[in-house]
Formats: sequence, C-alpha cells, structure tokens
Amino acid sequence: MVSRSIRIPALVIFYWAFACQTATGVVAGDDASPALARHVPQQGVCVLLGATDAAVPLSLAEKSEAVFLVQASDDSDAESIRNAASDAGLLGVKIYVTTAPAHALPLAANLADAVLVLNREKSFEELPADARREILRVLHPGGEVFVGDVGTAKPFPEGSDDWSHPYHGPDNNPQSNDAHAKAPYLTQFLSEPWYVPMPQVTVASGGRVFKAFGHIALKEREWPWLNTLAAINGYNGALLWRRPLTPGFMIHRNTLIATPDTLYLADDASCKILNAADGELRGEIKISPAMAPDGVWKWMAFENGVLYAIIGPPEKPDPTIRGARKLPGWPWKDLGQGYASPYAWGFGHTLLAINPETKQVLWKRSSADPIDSRAACMADGRIYLYCHEKSLTSVDASTGQDIWTTTNTQLLAAIGQHDRAQTPGKGFASSSYAKANRAGIYFAGPQRTHLVAVSAQDGSLMWSYPHGNFQLVLRHDALYAMGRTQTSKKFDYLTGRVLADLDCYRGNCTRATGAVDSIFTRGYRHTGTMRLDLSGNQARRIPLMRPACQDGVIIADGQLYWGPWMCDCNHSLIGMISLASAADFKFNQTAVEEERLASSSVKVENPLEAEPDDWPGYRANSGRTAASSARAPAKPRIIWSYHSPSGQPATAPITAAGLVFWSGLDGVVHAADAATGKVRWRAFTGAAVRFPPEFHQGRIYIGSGDGAIYCFDAASGNQLWKFRAAPAERSILVHGRLLSNWPVGSGVLLHKGVLYAAAGITSYDGTHVYALDAKTGKIRWQNNTSGRLVSGERVTGVSVQGHLLLHNERLYLAGGNVVSPAIYDLQTGACLNKLENEWWDRPPDAKERFPAQPKNREMFQRAPRGRELFLVDGQVRVFDQLLYSPPKYGPSRYFGGHFLQAQDDQSTIRGTTGQLLRLAAEKNKDGQPLGLWRSAAFRDPLALAVCANSVLAAGEKTGPEGAPAAFAVAALDKKSGRVSWSVDLPAAPVSWGLAPGPRKRIFVALENGAVVGIGD
Repeated sequence: MVSRSIRIPALVIFYWAFACQTATGVVAGDDASPALARHVPQQGVCVLLGATDAAVPLSLAEKSEAVFLVQASDDSDAESIRNAASDAGLLGVKIYVTTAPAHALPLAANLADAVLVLNREKSFEELPADARREILRVLHPGGEVFVGDVGTAKPFPEGSDDWSHPYHGPDNNPQSNDAHAKAPYLTQFLSEPWYVPMPQVTVASGGRVFKAFGHIALKEREWPWLNTLAAINGYNGALLWRRPLTPGFMIHRNTLIATPDTLYLADDASCKILNAADGELRGEIKISPAMAPDGVWKWMAFENGVLYAIIGPPEKPDPTIRGARKLPGWPWKDLGQGYASPYAWGFGHTLLAINPETKQVLWKRSSADPIDSRAACMADGRIYLYCHEKSLTSVDASTGQDIWTTTNTQLLAAIGQHDRAQTPGKGFASSSYAKANRAGIYFAGPQRTHLVAVSAQDGSLMWSYPHGNFQLVLRHDALYAMGRTQTSKKFDYLTGRVLADLDCYRGNCTRATGAVDSIFTRGYRHTGTMRLDLSGNQARRIPLMRPACQDGVIIADGQLYWGPWMCDCNHSLIGMISLASAADFKFNQTAVEEERLASSSVKVENPLEAEPDDWPGYRANSGRTAASSARAPAKPRIIWSYHSPSGQPATAPITAAGLVFWSGLDGVVHAADAATGKVRWRAFTGAAVRFPPEFHQGRIYIGSGDGAIYCFDAASGNQLWKFRAAPAERSILVHGRLLSNWPVGSGVLLHKGVLYAAAGITSYDGTHVYALDAKTGKIRWQNNTSGRLVSGERVTGVSVQGHLLLHNERLYLAGGNVVSPAIYDLQTGACLNKLENEWWDRPPDAKERFPAQPKNREMFQRAPRGRELFLVDGQVRVFDQLLYSPPKYGPSRYFGGHFLQAQDDQSTIRGTTGQLLRLAAEKNKDGQPLGLWRSAAFRDPLALAVCANSVLAAGEKTGPEGAPAAFAVAALDKKSGRVSWSVDLPAAPVSWGLAPGPRKRIFVALENGAVVGIGD
C-alpha cells in the first residue's frame, strides 16, 4: 500500500516556535495582513478565533472561496460583525458568526482546513489546554493552525488508510483497513456535484478524494462534468480543483492511482504525474516504441515506490455522448458503441515495472496473447495475468520473471466464457473480475458464470462454485461473496466450503466494498444502502442514499463516501455524501430546558395583532391549504421591491399586522412595511432558513439551519427566546453552507399556543421533534427516537425532509424515503408510524430475512420522496422536490411528482407541469374528481393561493418552445379559469413564494433573494 510521507508519529503532536517580536498577528480594526491572508485556504472551512470587528473577516472572505466561521469576542461584537457581513452580502453565504468559547467550537471534528488565532499576544502553547484540544479536534488531518505567522499541520492519525487504487489496492480487493471508519455514523458533509457522467472512478489519499468522470452524459445536467477529473476535500467536500480528461478514452479501468502528494493518471498517450494538491502537471511517463510499440496504458499498480503498467494496442475512441433524456430512471442502453459492443478495451501485451522518479523501465515482460487488464491484480509480491481461454500467470513483481503459468483446460473452463453484462442485475463489463491475496486468485463479477478459486502457490484450481454474479470482498477470516440473485455467502478461501449463508441480497449493479466492521452494497429492492454488520452478520439499512453504480461506498481517511450519481435512482440525498464515525455519540438524548432554552428579559408591550386577511404562516395556515379571505387587486403593478445583498433565495413570505416577514438561505429574518417595502427590522439566525416564519400573537417564530428555534417580537425584532433543537452544536458543510447536523428543516407550525418543529436531516443522525410553549419556549413534549423506529441500533425511520402539516389533531412531517409522511400524536408526541422490520412488511410466519421472490414491490419499506405535504382526498400525501436537491431538479425514479394544491370550502385548485385545474366537489363513477376548468397559462406553476375573488398563481409562463424563461404572477377567474391579469416578475418565484394580504396586496419572494409587493 501507499505510505504517507507527510504523517507525523502520534507522540509528536505539535511543536511551536513562537516569538512575540516577529509574530504577525492581527489587532482589532486592522485589515487582514498579507501574512495572515497567506494562511487562509482557498476552499473549504477557515476558523477565525477572537474577532472584534468585521474588517478582518470581510477582507479575508474577499480573497478566498472558503467558508469562514468567525468567533466573536462577545455578543456585541458578534452583532456588529453580523450586520456588516449582511450588508456585504456575505452573512450566511461565506461568513458565519458565533460567540461559542474556544473550547466548544460548533463544528464537526476534522472539518476545518485552517484555524487562525487573531491574537498576537499569545502563542499556541499559552492558550488554555481545553482550547488547544478543541482547535485540534475541529482541524482535519493536514489542516493547519496559526498563531500569528507560525503554525504546523495536524498529523494524520495512526490506523487511517488510503483508497489508492480504483479497487482500494493493486489486489483489486475493495476492503479498507481504515481503523477509524466504524459504525455508528454521523454525516460529515453533503456536497456537489449532484449528477455526473458515466463511467466513474474514485481514488483517495491524503485527505483528498479524486474522481474521474467519463464520456457518457445521458441528461443535460451531467454535461458540465464530461471527461473531467476532480479533486474534493475528503473532510468537508470542498471542490479543490478540476482538469479535463482525454475524450474518448474509457476510464473505467485501473489507470488512476493516488498517493498523499501525487496522482498518477494514464491514458492512450502517457501516464501523467499530477500534483495532488492543485492538479498541476509535474511530468509524464511515455513509453518508447522500442519498449512497447503500441503505447496505450491499460492497467497500473503502485507498490513500494514502483509503478507497474500493462501497455497495449490503440483502442477505438468512444465518442462523447451529450444526451437529452427527459424520462426518469436509467436506460441501460444508448451508452455508445463501446458499451453496446463486446468488451474491447483494456487488452495489452506488455507488462512493465517503472521507477516513477526517474521514469526508467526496471523490467519488461511480453505476452503473445492479449492480457485482460480486468483480471490483472497484484498481491504478496506477485502480479497475476489472465489471458482469456489461454493462460493464467504469476509474475514476480521484483524481477518480472514468471513464477508459474497454467494452461490447465479444467481451470480455464471453470473460469469460463464472459457472461453478458451491462444489465442492472449484474453490472458493467468493464468491471474488474479477479481479486488476489496470499492464498489465491478469485474470479467473480458481472461477467462471470462461476466463482472460481485458484491457488496462488502453483496455479491449480482449488474450487469453484456454480454461480458467478457475486461481488467479492476478501477479509481476514473468509471470502465474502455478495449476491444479487443468490443469497450472499461466506466461503473458506482454500476449500470453498460455505461457512455461512448471510441470508441477504445486494441490490442490483453496485459493487460491494468493505470497512473494518462492515460490508456495504446497494440495498435490495431499491432500499438505499445495505451495511452487513460483521459483528453478527446482520444486514442493516442506511436508507437515505445508495452507493453509486461503479464505485460503491469508498472508505478512506476515517470517512465513508457515497455518490455522486450517474443515474437518478437516488433516494432522499443527492450529490456526494460523507459519513464519519459517531463513536459514543448519544443519538436519542433528551433535551433539558436549562441547557437548551435561552430567554431574554425583553417584554412584549402591546403585541401586534393579525388582520383577518393576513397570511400568517407557510401556505397560509397549519393545514397548509393556501386559502385566504383576502381579495386580489384589480389593476395590479409592482409597487415596491426589496433586494437582498446576499442574492440568496428567499423563503416564502408571510403577512401580519401590516408587515411582511421572510427569511432565506442567508439566515437573515426581515420585517418590512407591507405598503412601502421599507425594512422595519432585521434579525439573524445562524444558518440557512428554508421555510418561512410564522406569526402568532405578536411574535415571529422561525426554525433555522443552525439547529435552533427563534422567537422574535414582531414589532421590534427583539429576540425573546431561543431553543436549541439540535442535540449538539455540530455544524458541517451542506452544499457549501455551514449547517447543523440537525437543522430545523421542518420549519415551524403554530397551533393553539404551541409551536411544533423537527430537527435533523437523516434518520441515522437522529430525528428530534418538539412541542414548545409558544410564549415561553418551554418544552411541552419531545420525541427523540422516531429516526430509529425499529430499534436503537437500526437507523431506519423518520428523517426531516420537509415541512409540517396539521390534520385531524395529528402532526404530519415529510419524513424521507422510508416513512413519509411521519405522523405524531399532537398531545404526546408519540410517533404513530410502526416498523416491525427495517426492510419489508414481513408476515408473522416468514422465515426469510429477505424474500427471494417478493409478492409485490409495496412490501418493502419505502415512501415517496418530497418536501411538500398536501391533504388529497382526505389523506396527507407527499409530493415535489427533495429538501436538499439541485436548483434544477428533474424527475427521478422515486420522484413524488410536481404537484400543487390550494383549497377552500368551495374550490380545490391543483397544479402540475403545464396546467392548473379546478376540481368539482362531486366525482365520476370511478371515484375520480371532475374538472371544472383547465388553464395552461403556466409552463411551471410554483405557487398557488385561493382568494375570495380569484385564484392566484406564480411561476414560469407558458411561451414558445425554446424561448427564454419568463415569470409572472397572475389572477385567474374562479369560475372560468380565464386569466384576469398578469404581472411579470424579474426572476423565478421560490416554491410557494406567494402570499396575498390585506388591502388587495400580493407579495412574492424570488430565487434571486428579492421580494416584491404588488397592488393597485
């Protein structure tokens, strides 16, 4: 395996040379000094400790793409920094402010790239011991801490491991030896890219993840990543660099290798030697025609400082595909001639050993028959070469001499012919199908009809098993074979004896990979990820995402990585996802008011009162009916506009007491005069807000991405109380934003003096649902266990993936792809959803862990994905976009469908792509509602409201095909559906970003952060 040249022995943790007379610290009010700016990372996360004003953070943020957590000296300084950063459009975008002490920084471990101590009067060693420990905790290995101009890197811990080759190592065994990537887990980051072309190859080393994306983009969303190599920070997901790949060269092979400081990338011309830190080309290894006349790199391995390569003849380039597929799912066709034809890549005749420093060939071995690089592997100082139907050879890696060669017909017949791949139940023909260890070489995979074991000592056939569609993981105790159409099994290496039937199936094409305590595959029957817990061979479910087809779960540097995807068979989470070990974290801990609730002494005098026509909450009310007694204007125009300095999308607006309230992804809460748009006050939360505030009895309530619920005086903006709903102060990067692991992603819901909210992202991190007294913030009830409905050890349950809705005295929550909607008893908080089994609704007498032939697809524990809840025909249903999804999210296999509904006692209006409908109260003989009218005024309706005299709609207007998108808000006659008037909008409205209000006014929030007021 690759050694880490930058690691430091564990006993030598830090050494600091600090001299006060030469330190270049920063004093309050200074602009950032050049020396300080040198230490700021260009991407990722930077912590500034001890800021007294905004000058330094603003200056540094202008020079870097990094996200800054600024620790202010006190509350007054924090408020000053927040105001200045908000005015600059950077608050909640690049700058986040905290007053947490240095010994309790609100970040996940190993997240920050740099910590800068803004104090030139103390050295690191003079800081309190608990502060030093905390700084080291939040820094990732390789990250740096600076006091003044002196600093050093945090070392990598002993026991961490690289994923240096596409299959982990040159043995093709996808088994990580990382001692830190152990269950249970907490989310470490969510990042882009969302979707990428195929094929995909991943390696990782030195805290960086390198991903090569290939030449086939079936949908337009994947085009930007065609033929691209990207480097991603393995601890926080920041994109470090990207560079183009050679078009037409099929990358799904072993020609990408990572070390802590170097990346080796081979193609049809040379092996490029890249600087791992920035992607710059440091050199190339080109094979002379005299050494190998063909010159195309087919396979590589790196061990003990030597680079090994198979070189072969030219390949027909596979043209780049820029598809325009609109349908969901994955076609398994239209992948180009290369994948449609019998496998023709990766065959060579020359094996070389090369010194990468001098680029000199150390030895050469030639083969008359073509070597299939998919079966080339290296273990225990030997390289194994397979020539289909011809021979299997063991080569001494130090000399290039053959140790043995077998042409035994029985062995070759057992390995057999290539089976048909490129199918969902198997996988890809380009996958490697041989793995090796000291005992043997093991053949299995998408192309194989048999599992075959060959002795590493002499090449004899040890045993075979009459089924080859296994994904193999070679562990210290046995050979684990993860099956798709047969149950997974555990084999003895030497005899082939089945040591255990693991009684589970992998899901479809994704390869299996191993951690020290687990084996990961795709979940059976589209159920996410299966984690085989090796402590008892129990199949556990991680439901919110499934591994990418050609990668599987990648394990390196204490982290586990999922995605990004080349198809849209994703689940609730999209993009690149990383988990880290949670160690002894308590997922279901109970909130204690004294620790969580912060109340102010501010009193609300003469609280503002709502008017009858106000729109005081999300989609108007706790039932989210989007109905109002307000009347629409007759001759409307835009009467005012507010433009956010950050330009971040606003939440939907609400109205109350002559004011309009909204927040946004910058976390800033605004109150503006409904008549003029003049901002009356603004207040700050600590992170992105996705659902709007709610008004109740003179107070404004809001749930923030920082994991807290805030209560403000609606008249003044003074904070009345703050309740931390998150079980811990732990922020991570979520698509470039600092966000709690437990953001209040549900928004808030007010009912009869009680506030309801849910905190979390994923069931495996924990889900926390609360009922709080609206006036005081005190806890009425709490539910901290619904993320794990089966048992405390199993992470299948409710995730916070959308908003709340009240119906028939029950609280509903958009809950992700296992249980959605989630249902809670309004009085006690008990979750009314029940799961007896984390995988499927198993009959009481069932003996199977998984049914081999399920009677129907509905028996598996799955729910429609989506963030929006609606009462449809008496049932609460889930629709529309995922909560954490791309800006332009299209339909996927599990997409709940684009759906809108607004209804009052007389009218039900529904919308979807290209149409709005009014439904009659009566139904036809088949029980389907009758339509009264249909309107095609909007190509993409995004918001609805039923008013007293009209139906209001906002979205993208219907226009000529290919014309630029244009947006508007319009009034439709309730009886006929005809458009009464339309007002153009300067940008797209946000989802449900429409609020009618008193005095015939309408307010619309836009994706560009603006809010507009419309009236006569």
